[in-house]
Amino acid sequence: MLLKKVNGYLLGNVEITVEGYYIERFINKCNVDGINLWDVKREKECIMSAQIYTKDFKKIKKIAKITKCRVNINRKSGLPFLVHRYRKRKIFLVLPILILCFFITISRFVWNIEITGNNNISQQEILKLVNDNGIKIGMLKSQINTEKIINEMRISRDDISWIGISVNGTNVKVEIVEAREKPKLLDKDEYCNIIADKDGIIEKINVKNGTAQVSEGDVVKKGDILVSGIMTGKYTGDRKVHASADIKAKISYSEKKRKKKKQTLESKTGNEEKYYQLSINKFKINFNKKLSKFENYDTIKNKKKLKILNNFYLPIELTEITNIEMKSEQLEYSIDDLKNSTISEIKNSLNEKTEDKEIVDENIITEEKNDFVEVKVIYEVLENIGVEEKLE
Repeated sequence: MLLKKVNGYLLGNVEITVEGYYIERFINKCNVDGINLWDVKREKECIMSAQIYTKDFKKIKKIAKITKCRVNINRKSGLPFLVHRYRKRKIFLVLPILILCFFITISRFVWNIEITGNNNISQQEILKLVNDNGIKIGMLKSQINTEKIINEMRISRDDISWIGISVNGTNVKVEIVEAREKPKLLDKDEYCNIIADKDGIIEKINVKNGTAQVSEGDVVKKGDILVSGIMTGKYTGDRKVHASADIKAKISYSEKKRKKKKQTLESKTGNEEKYYQLSINKFKINFNKKLSKFENYDTIKNKKKLKILNNFYLPIELTEITNIEMKSEQLEYSIDDLKNSTISEIKNSLNEKTEDKEIVDENIITEEKNDFVEVKVIYEVLENIGVEEKLE
């Protein structure tokens, strides 16, 4: 039915009224002769209305004569009649052609870059990488060499394991898979030392293979050898092994913050003002050129590119600009309140860093001055340290 209506508009269609005692014969004859009828409505026993293609009207008149029915035209519609009606108004004929040429022209360019798959790498960082390697808004799609760009991007970044680039409509979609850093594990047949991967104090060491280089209570720095992969025997002399051990050390985690007694608190008043900006490629149109009526405010911009269908973006961007009025309030905290709130903030941060680790000691250092308080919190945490380092 929808297809008939679309074709009817493009080819032209007429709404007819058929009167007679043999309407069923009229409909059957139309079906036999391949004449399409739609929106058929029986108004009375001897009267019905229907839609037909303009090209079939002459055939309908012959069928009406055979079936002794009378046919009248109620209404004509469709593109051919519209063109005929405005044939003297050239703008109505030229405008669709100009619009078609406009869309054909802009379809040859890139008007949007879509980035997906990034979690740790920022959107701006990926976009800059894409721009630096040759894909930019406003460039011709025919100038994009996806294979070359993918290879260059892979070479320049170790934290990206896979890149896919596809061009659909006026949209370039860049899909990435971030590389996950894996611990370097050596084969058991390879010779290696065990070195410290953090600064700390050795609390426990149990060597399974190799020669211990440290003892309980020793202070070690990152990179120090904890267990050597070289063993010396009285009769065998020096021989290389794959060092193995369970090593626990006390590691320090600390944070320090300084807070002023008098602080300025910013809060929203609930008042907002909105205005819009239209960007056509690099040309910008502001619909409101007045200055904000707020003395103190935050601005939020929400950009939206206009598109037709799913991937056919236009070089037009609408920006909604919202100014949110803010008010400033001067607050003065007591020393105890300031200490407690700062300690709580630091502890929350340290708890995230030491999650699933055994905290064996906690030290809080506070310093009071005339206009501020400085707080330092130190966690002593017991954890496994040591990574394998290949012996050359």
